[in-house]
Amino acid sequence: MTVYNRALEGQLNDILTILGTTKTLLVPGWESTGSVVSAIGAAGFTSSNAAGAAVLQTYFSPHQMPCGLYHYGFVKAGDLHFAGADNAAFTFDGGADAPFSAGCWIRPNVAVQAQELLAKYDPDAAEEWRFSISGAGKLILELYDATDNDDEIATGGTVLTPGQFIFVVSTYDGVSATPGIHLYINGVDDNPTGLSVETTAYIHMDDTATPLLIGASDLTASPANEFDGRLAIPFLTGKALTAAEVLELYGIMAPMVGLV
Repeated sequence: MTVYNRALEGQLNDILTILGTTKTLLVPGWESTGSVVSAIGAAGFTSSNAAGAAVLQTYFSPHQMPCGLYHYGFVKAGDLHFAGADNAAFTFDGGADAPFSAGCWIRPNVAVQAQELLAKYDPDAAEEWRFSISGAGKLILELYDATDNDDEIATGGTVLTPGQFIFVVSTYDGVSATPGIHLYINGVDDNPTGLSVETTAYIHMDDTATPLLIGASDLTASPANEFDGRLAIPFLTGKALTAAEVLELYGIMAPMVGLV
């Protein structure tokens, strides 16, 4: 029997209102069994390892949050990730870059280790973008120009703390010539200048056939830089969230994950 949760419905509606209607993806985390992880705004994901579908209750240890949704355990050694599709809603290029933002709640087991959070990025052939934790334990957003083999990378200033839930968000204004990229931790801008480092002459991202993965990059058969820890409520939107909007999202979501 499904119990109607008026408070949760209101929280999800408030989140979606802030994210807007342009290329919006929200993965609430309703499921605790099976291998289908549904999403709002696009087709859902398959909970997976390198061999293919991996059922949530066996591999991802779903844990119910106070709001009724679940957060999931990702194990690097198990190649665990959520596998999505190649979808125009996940691409932010149309001959020129378009703005977008990505975010989620994470509780990393190890911070100082390269780990992907959300990525449409196949390093062997078809890179677009990835929101990640660097090998130094800091947030990064990388935009990749596959045609010219150049990238634009913004890096946060803070080494993440393992073992606690944190809200992480990246925003990009879509201006490829002078990018404004911001990285937030718990609603605080960790790259307040918006500056990034360019390799040679970045022009814009290219639309590739690479699927969107949560918790890894590359493809299901060969996942790379797998996240190790727990992850909840990932999202994408085709707008550059403002600092005020990121802080508002943090305020809505913190009680949902058990932080008050």
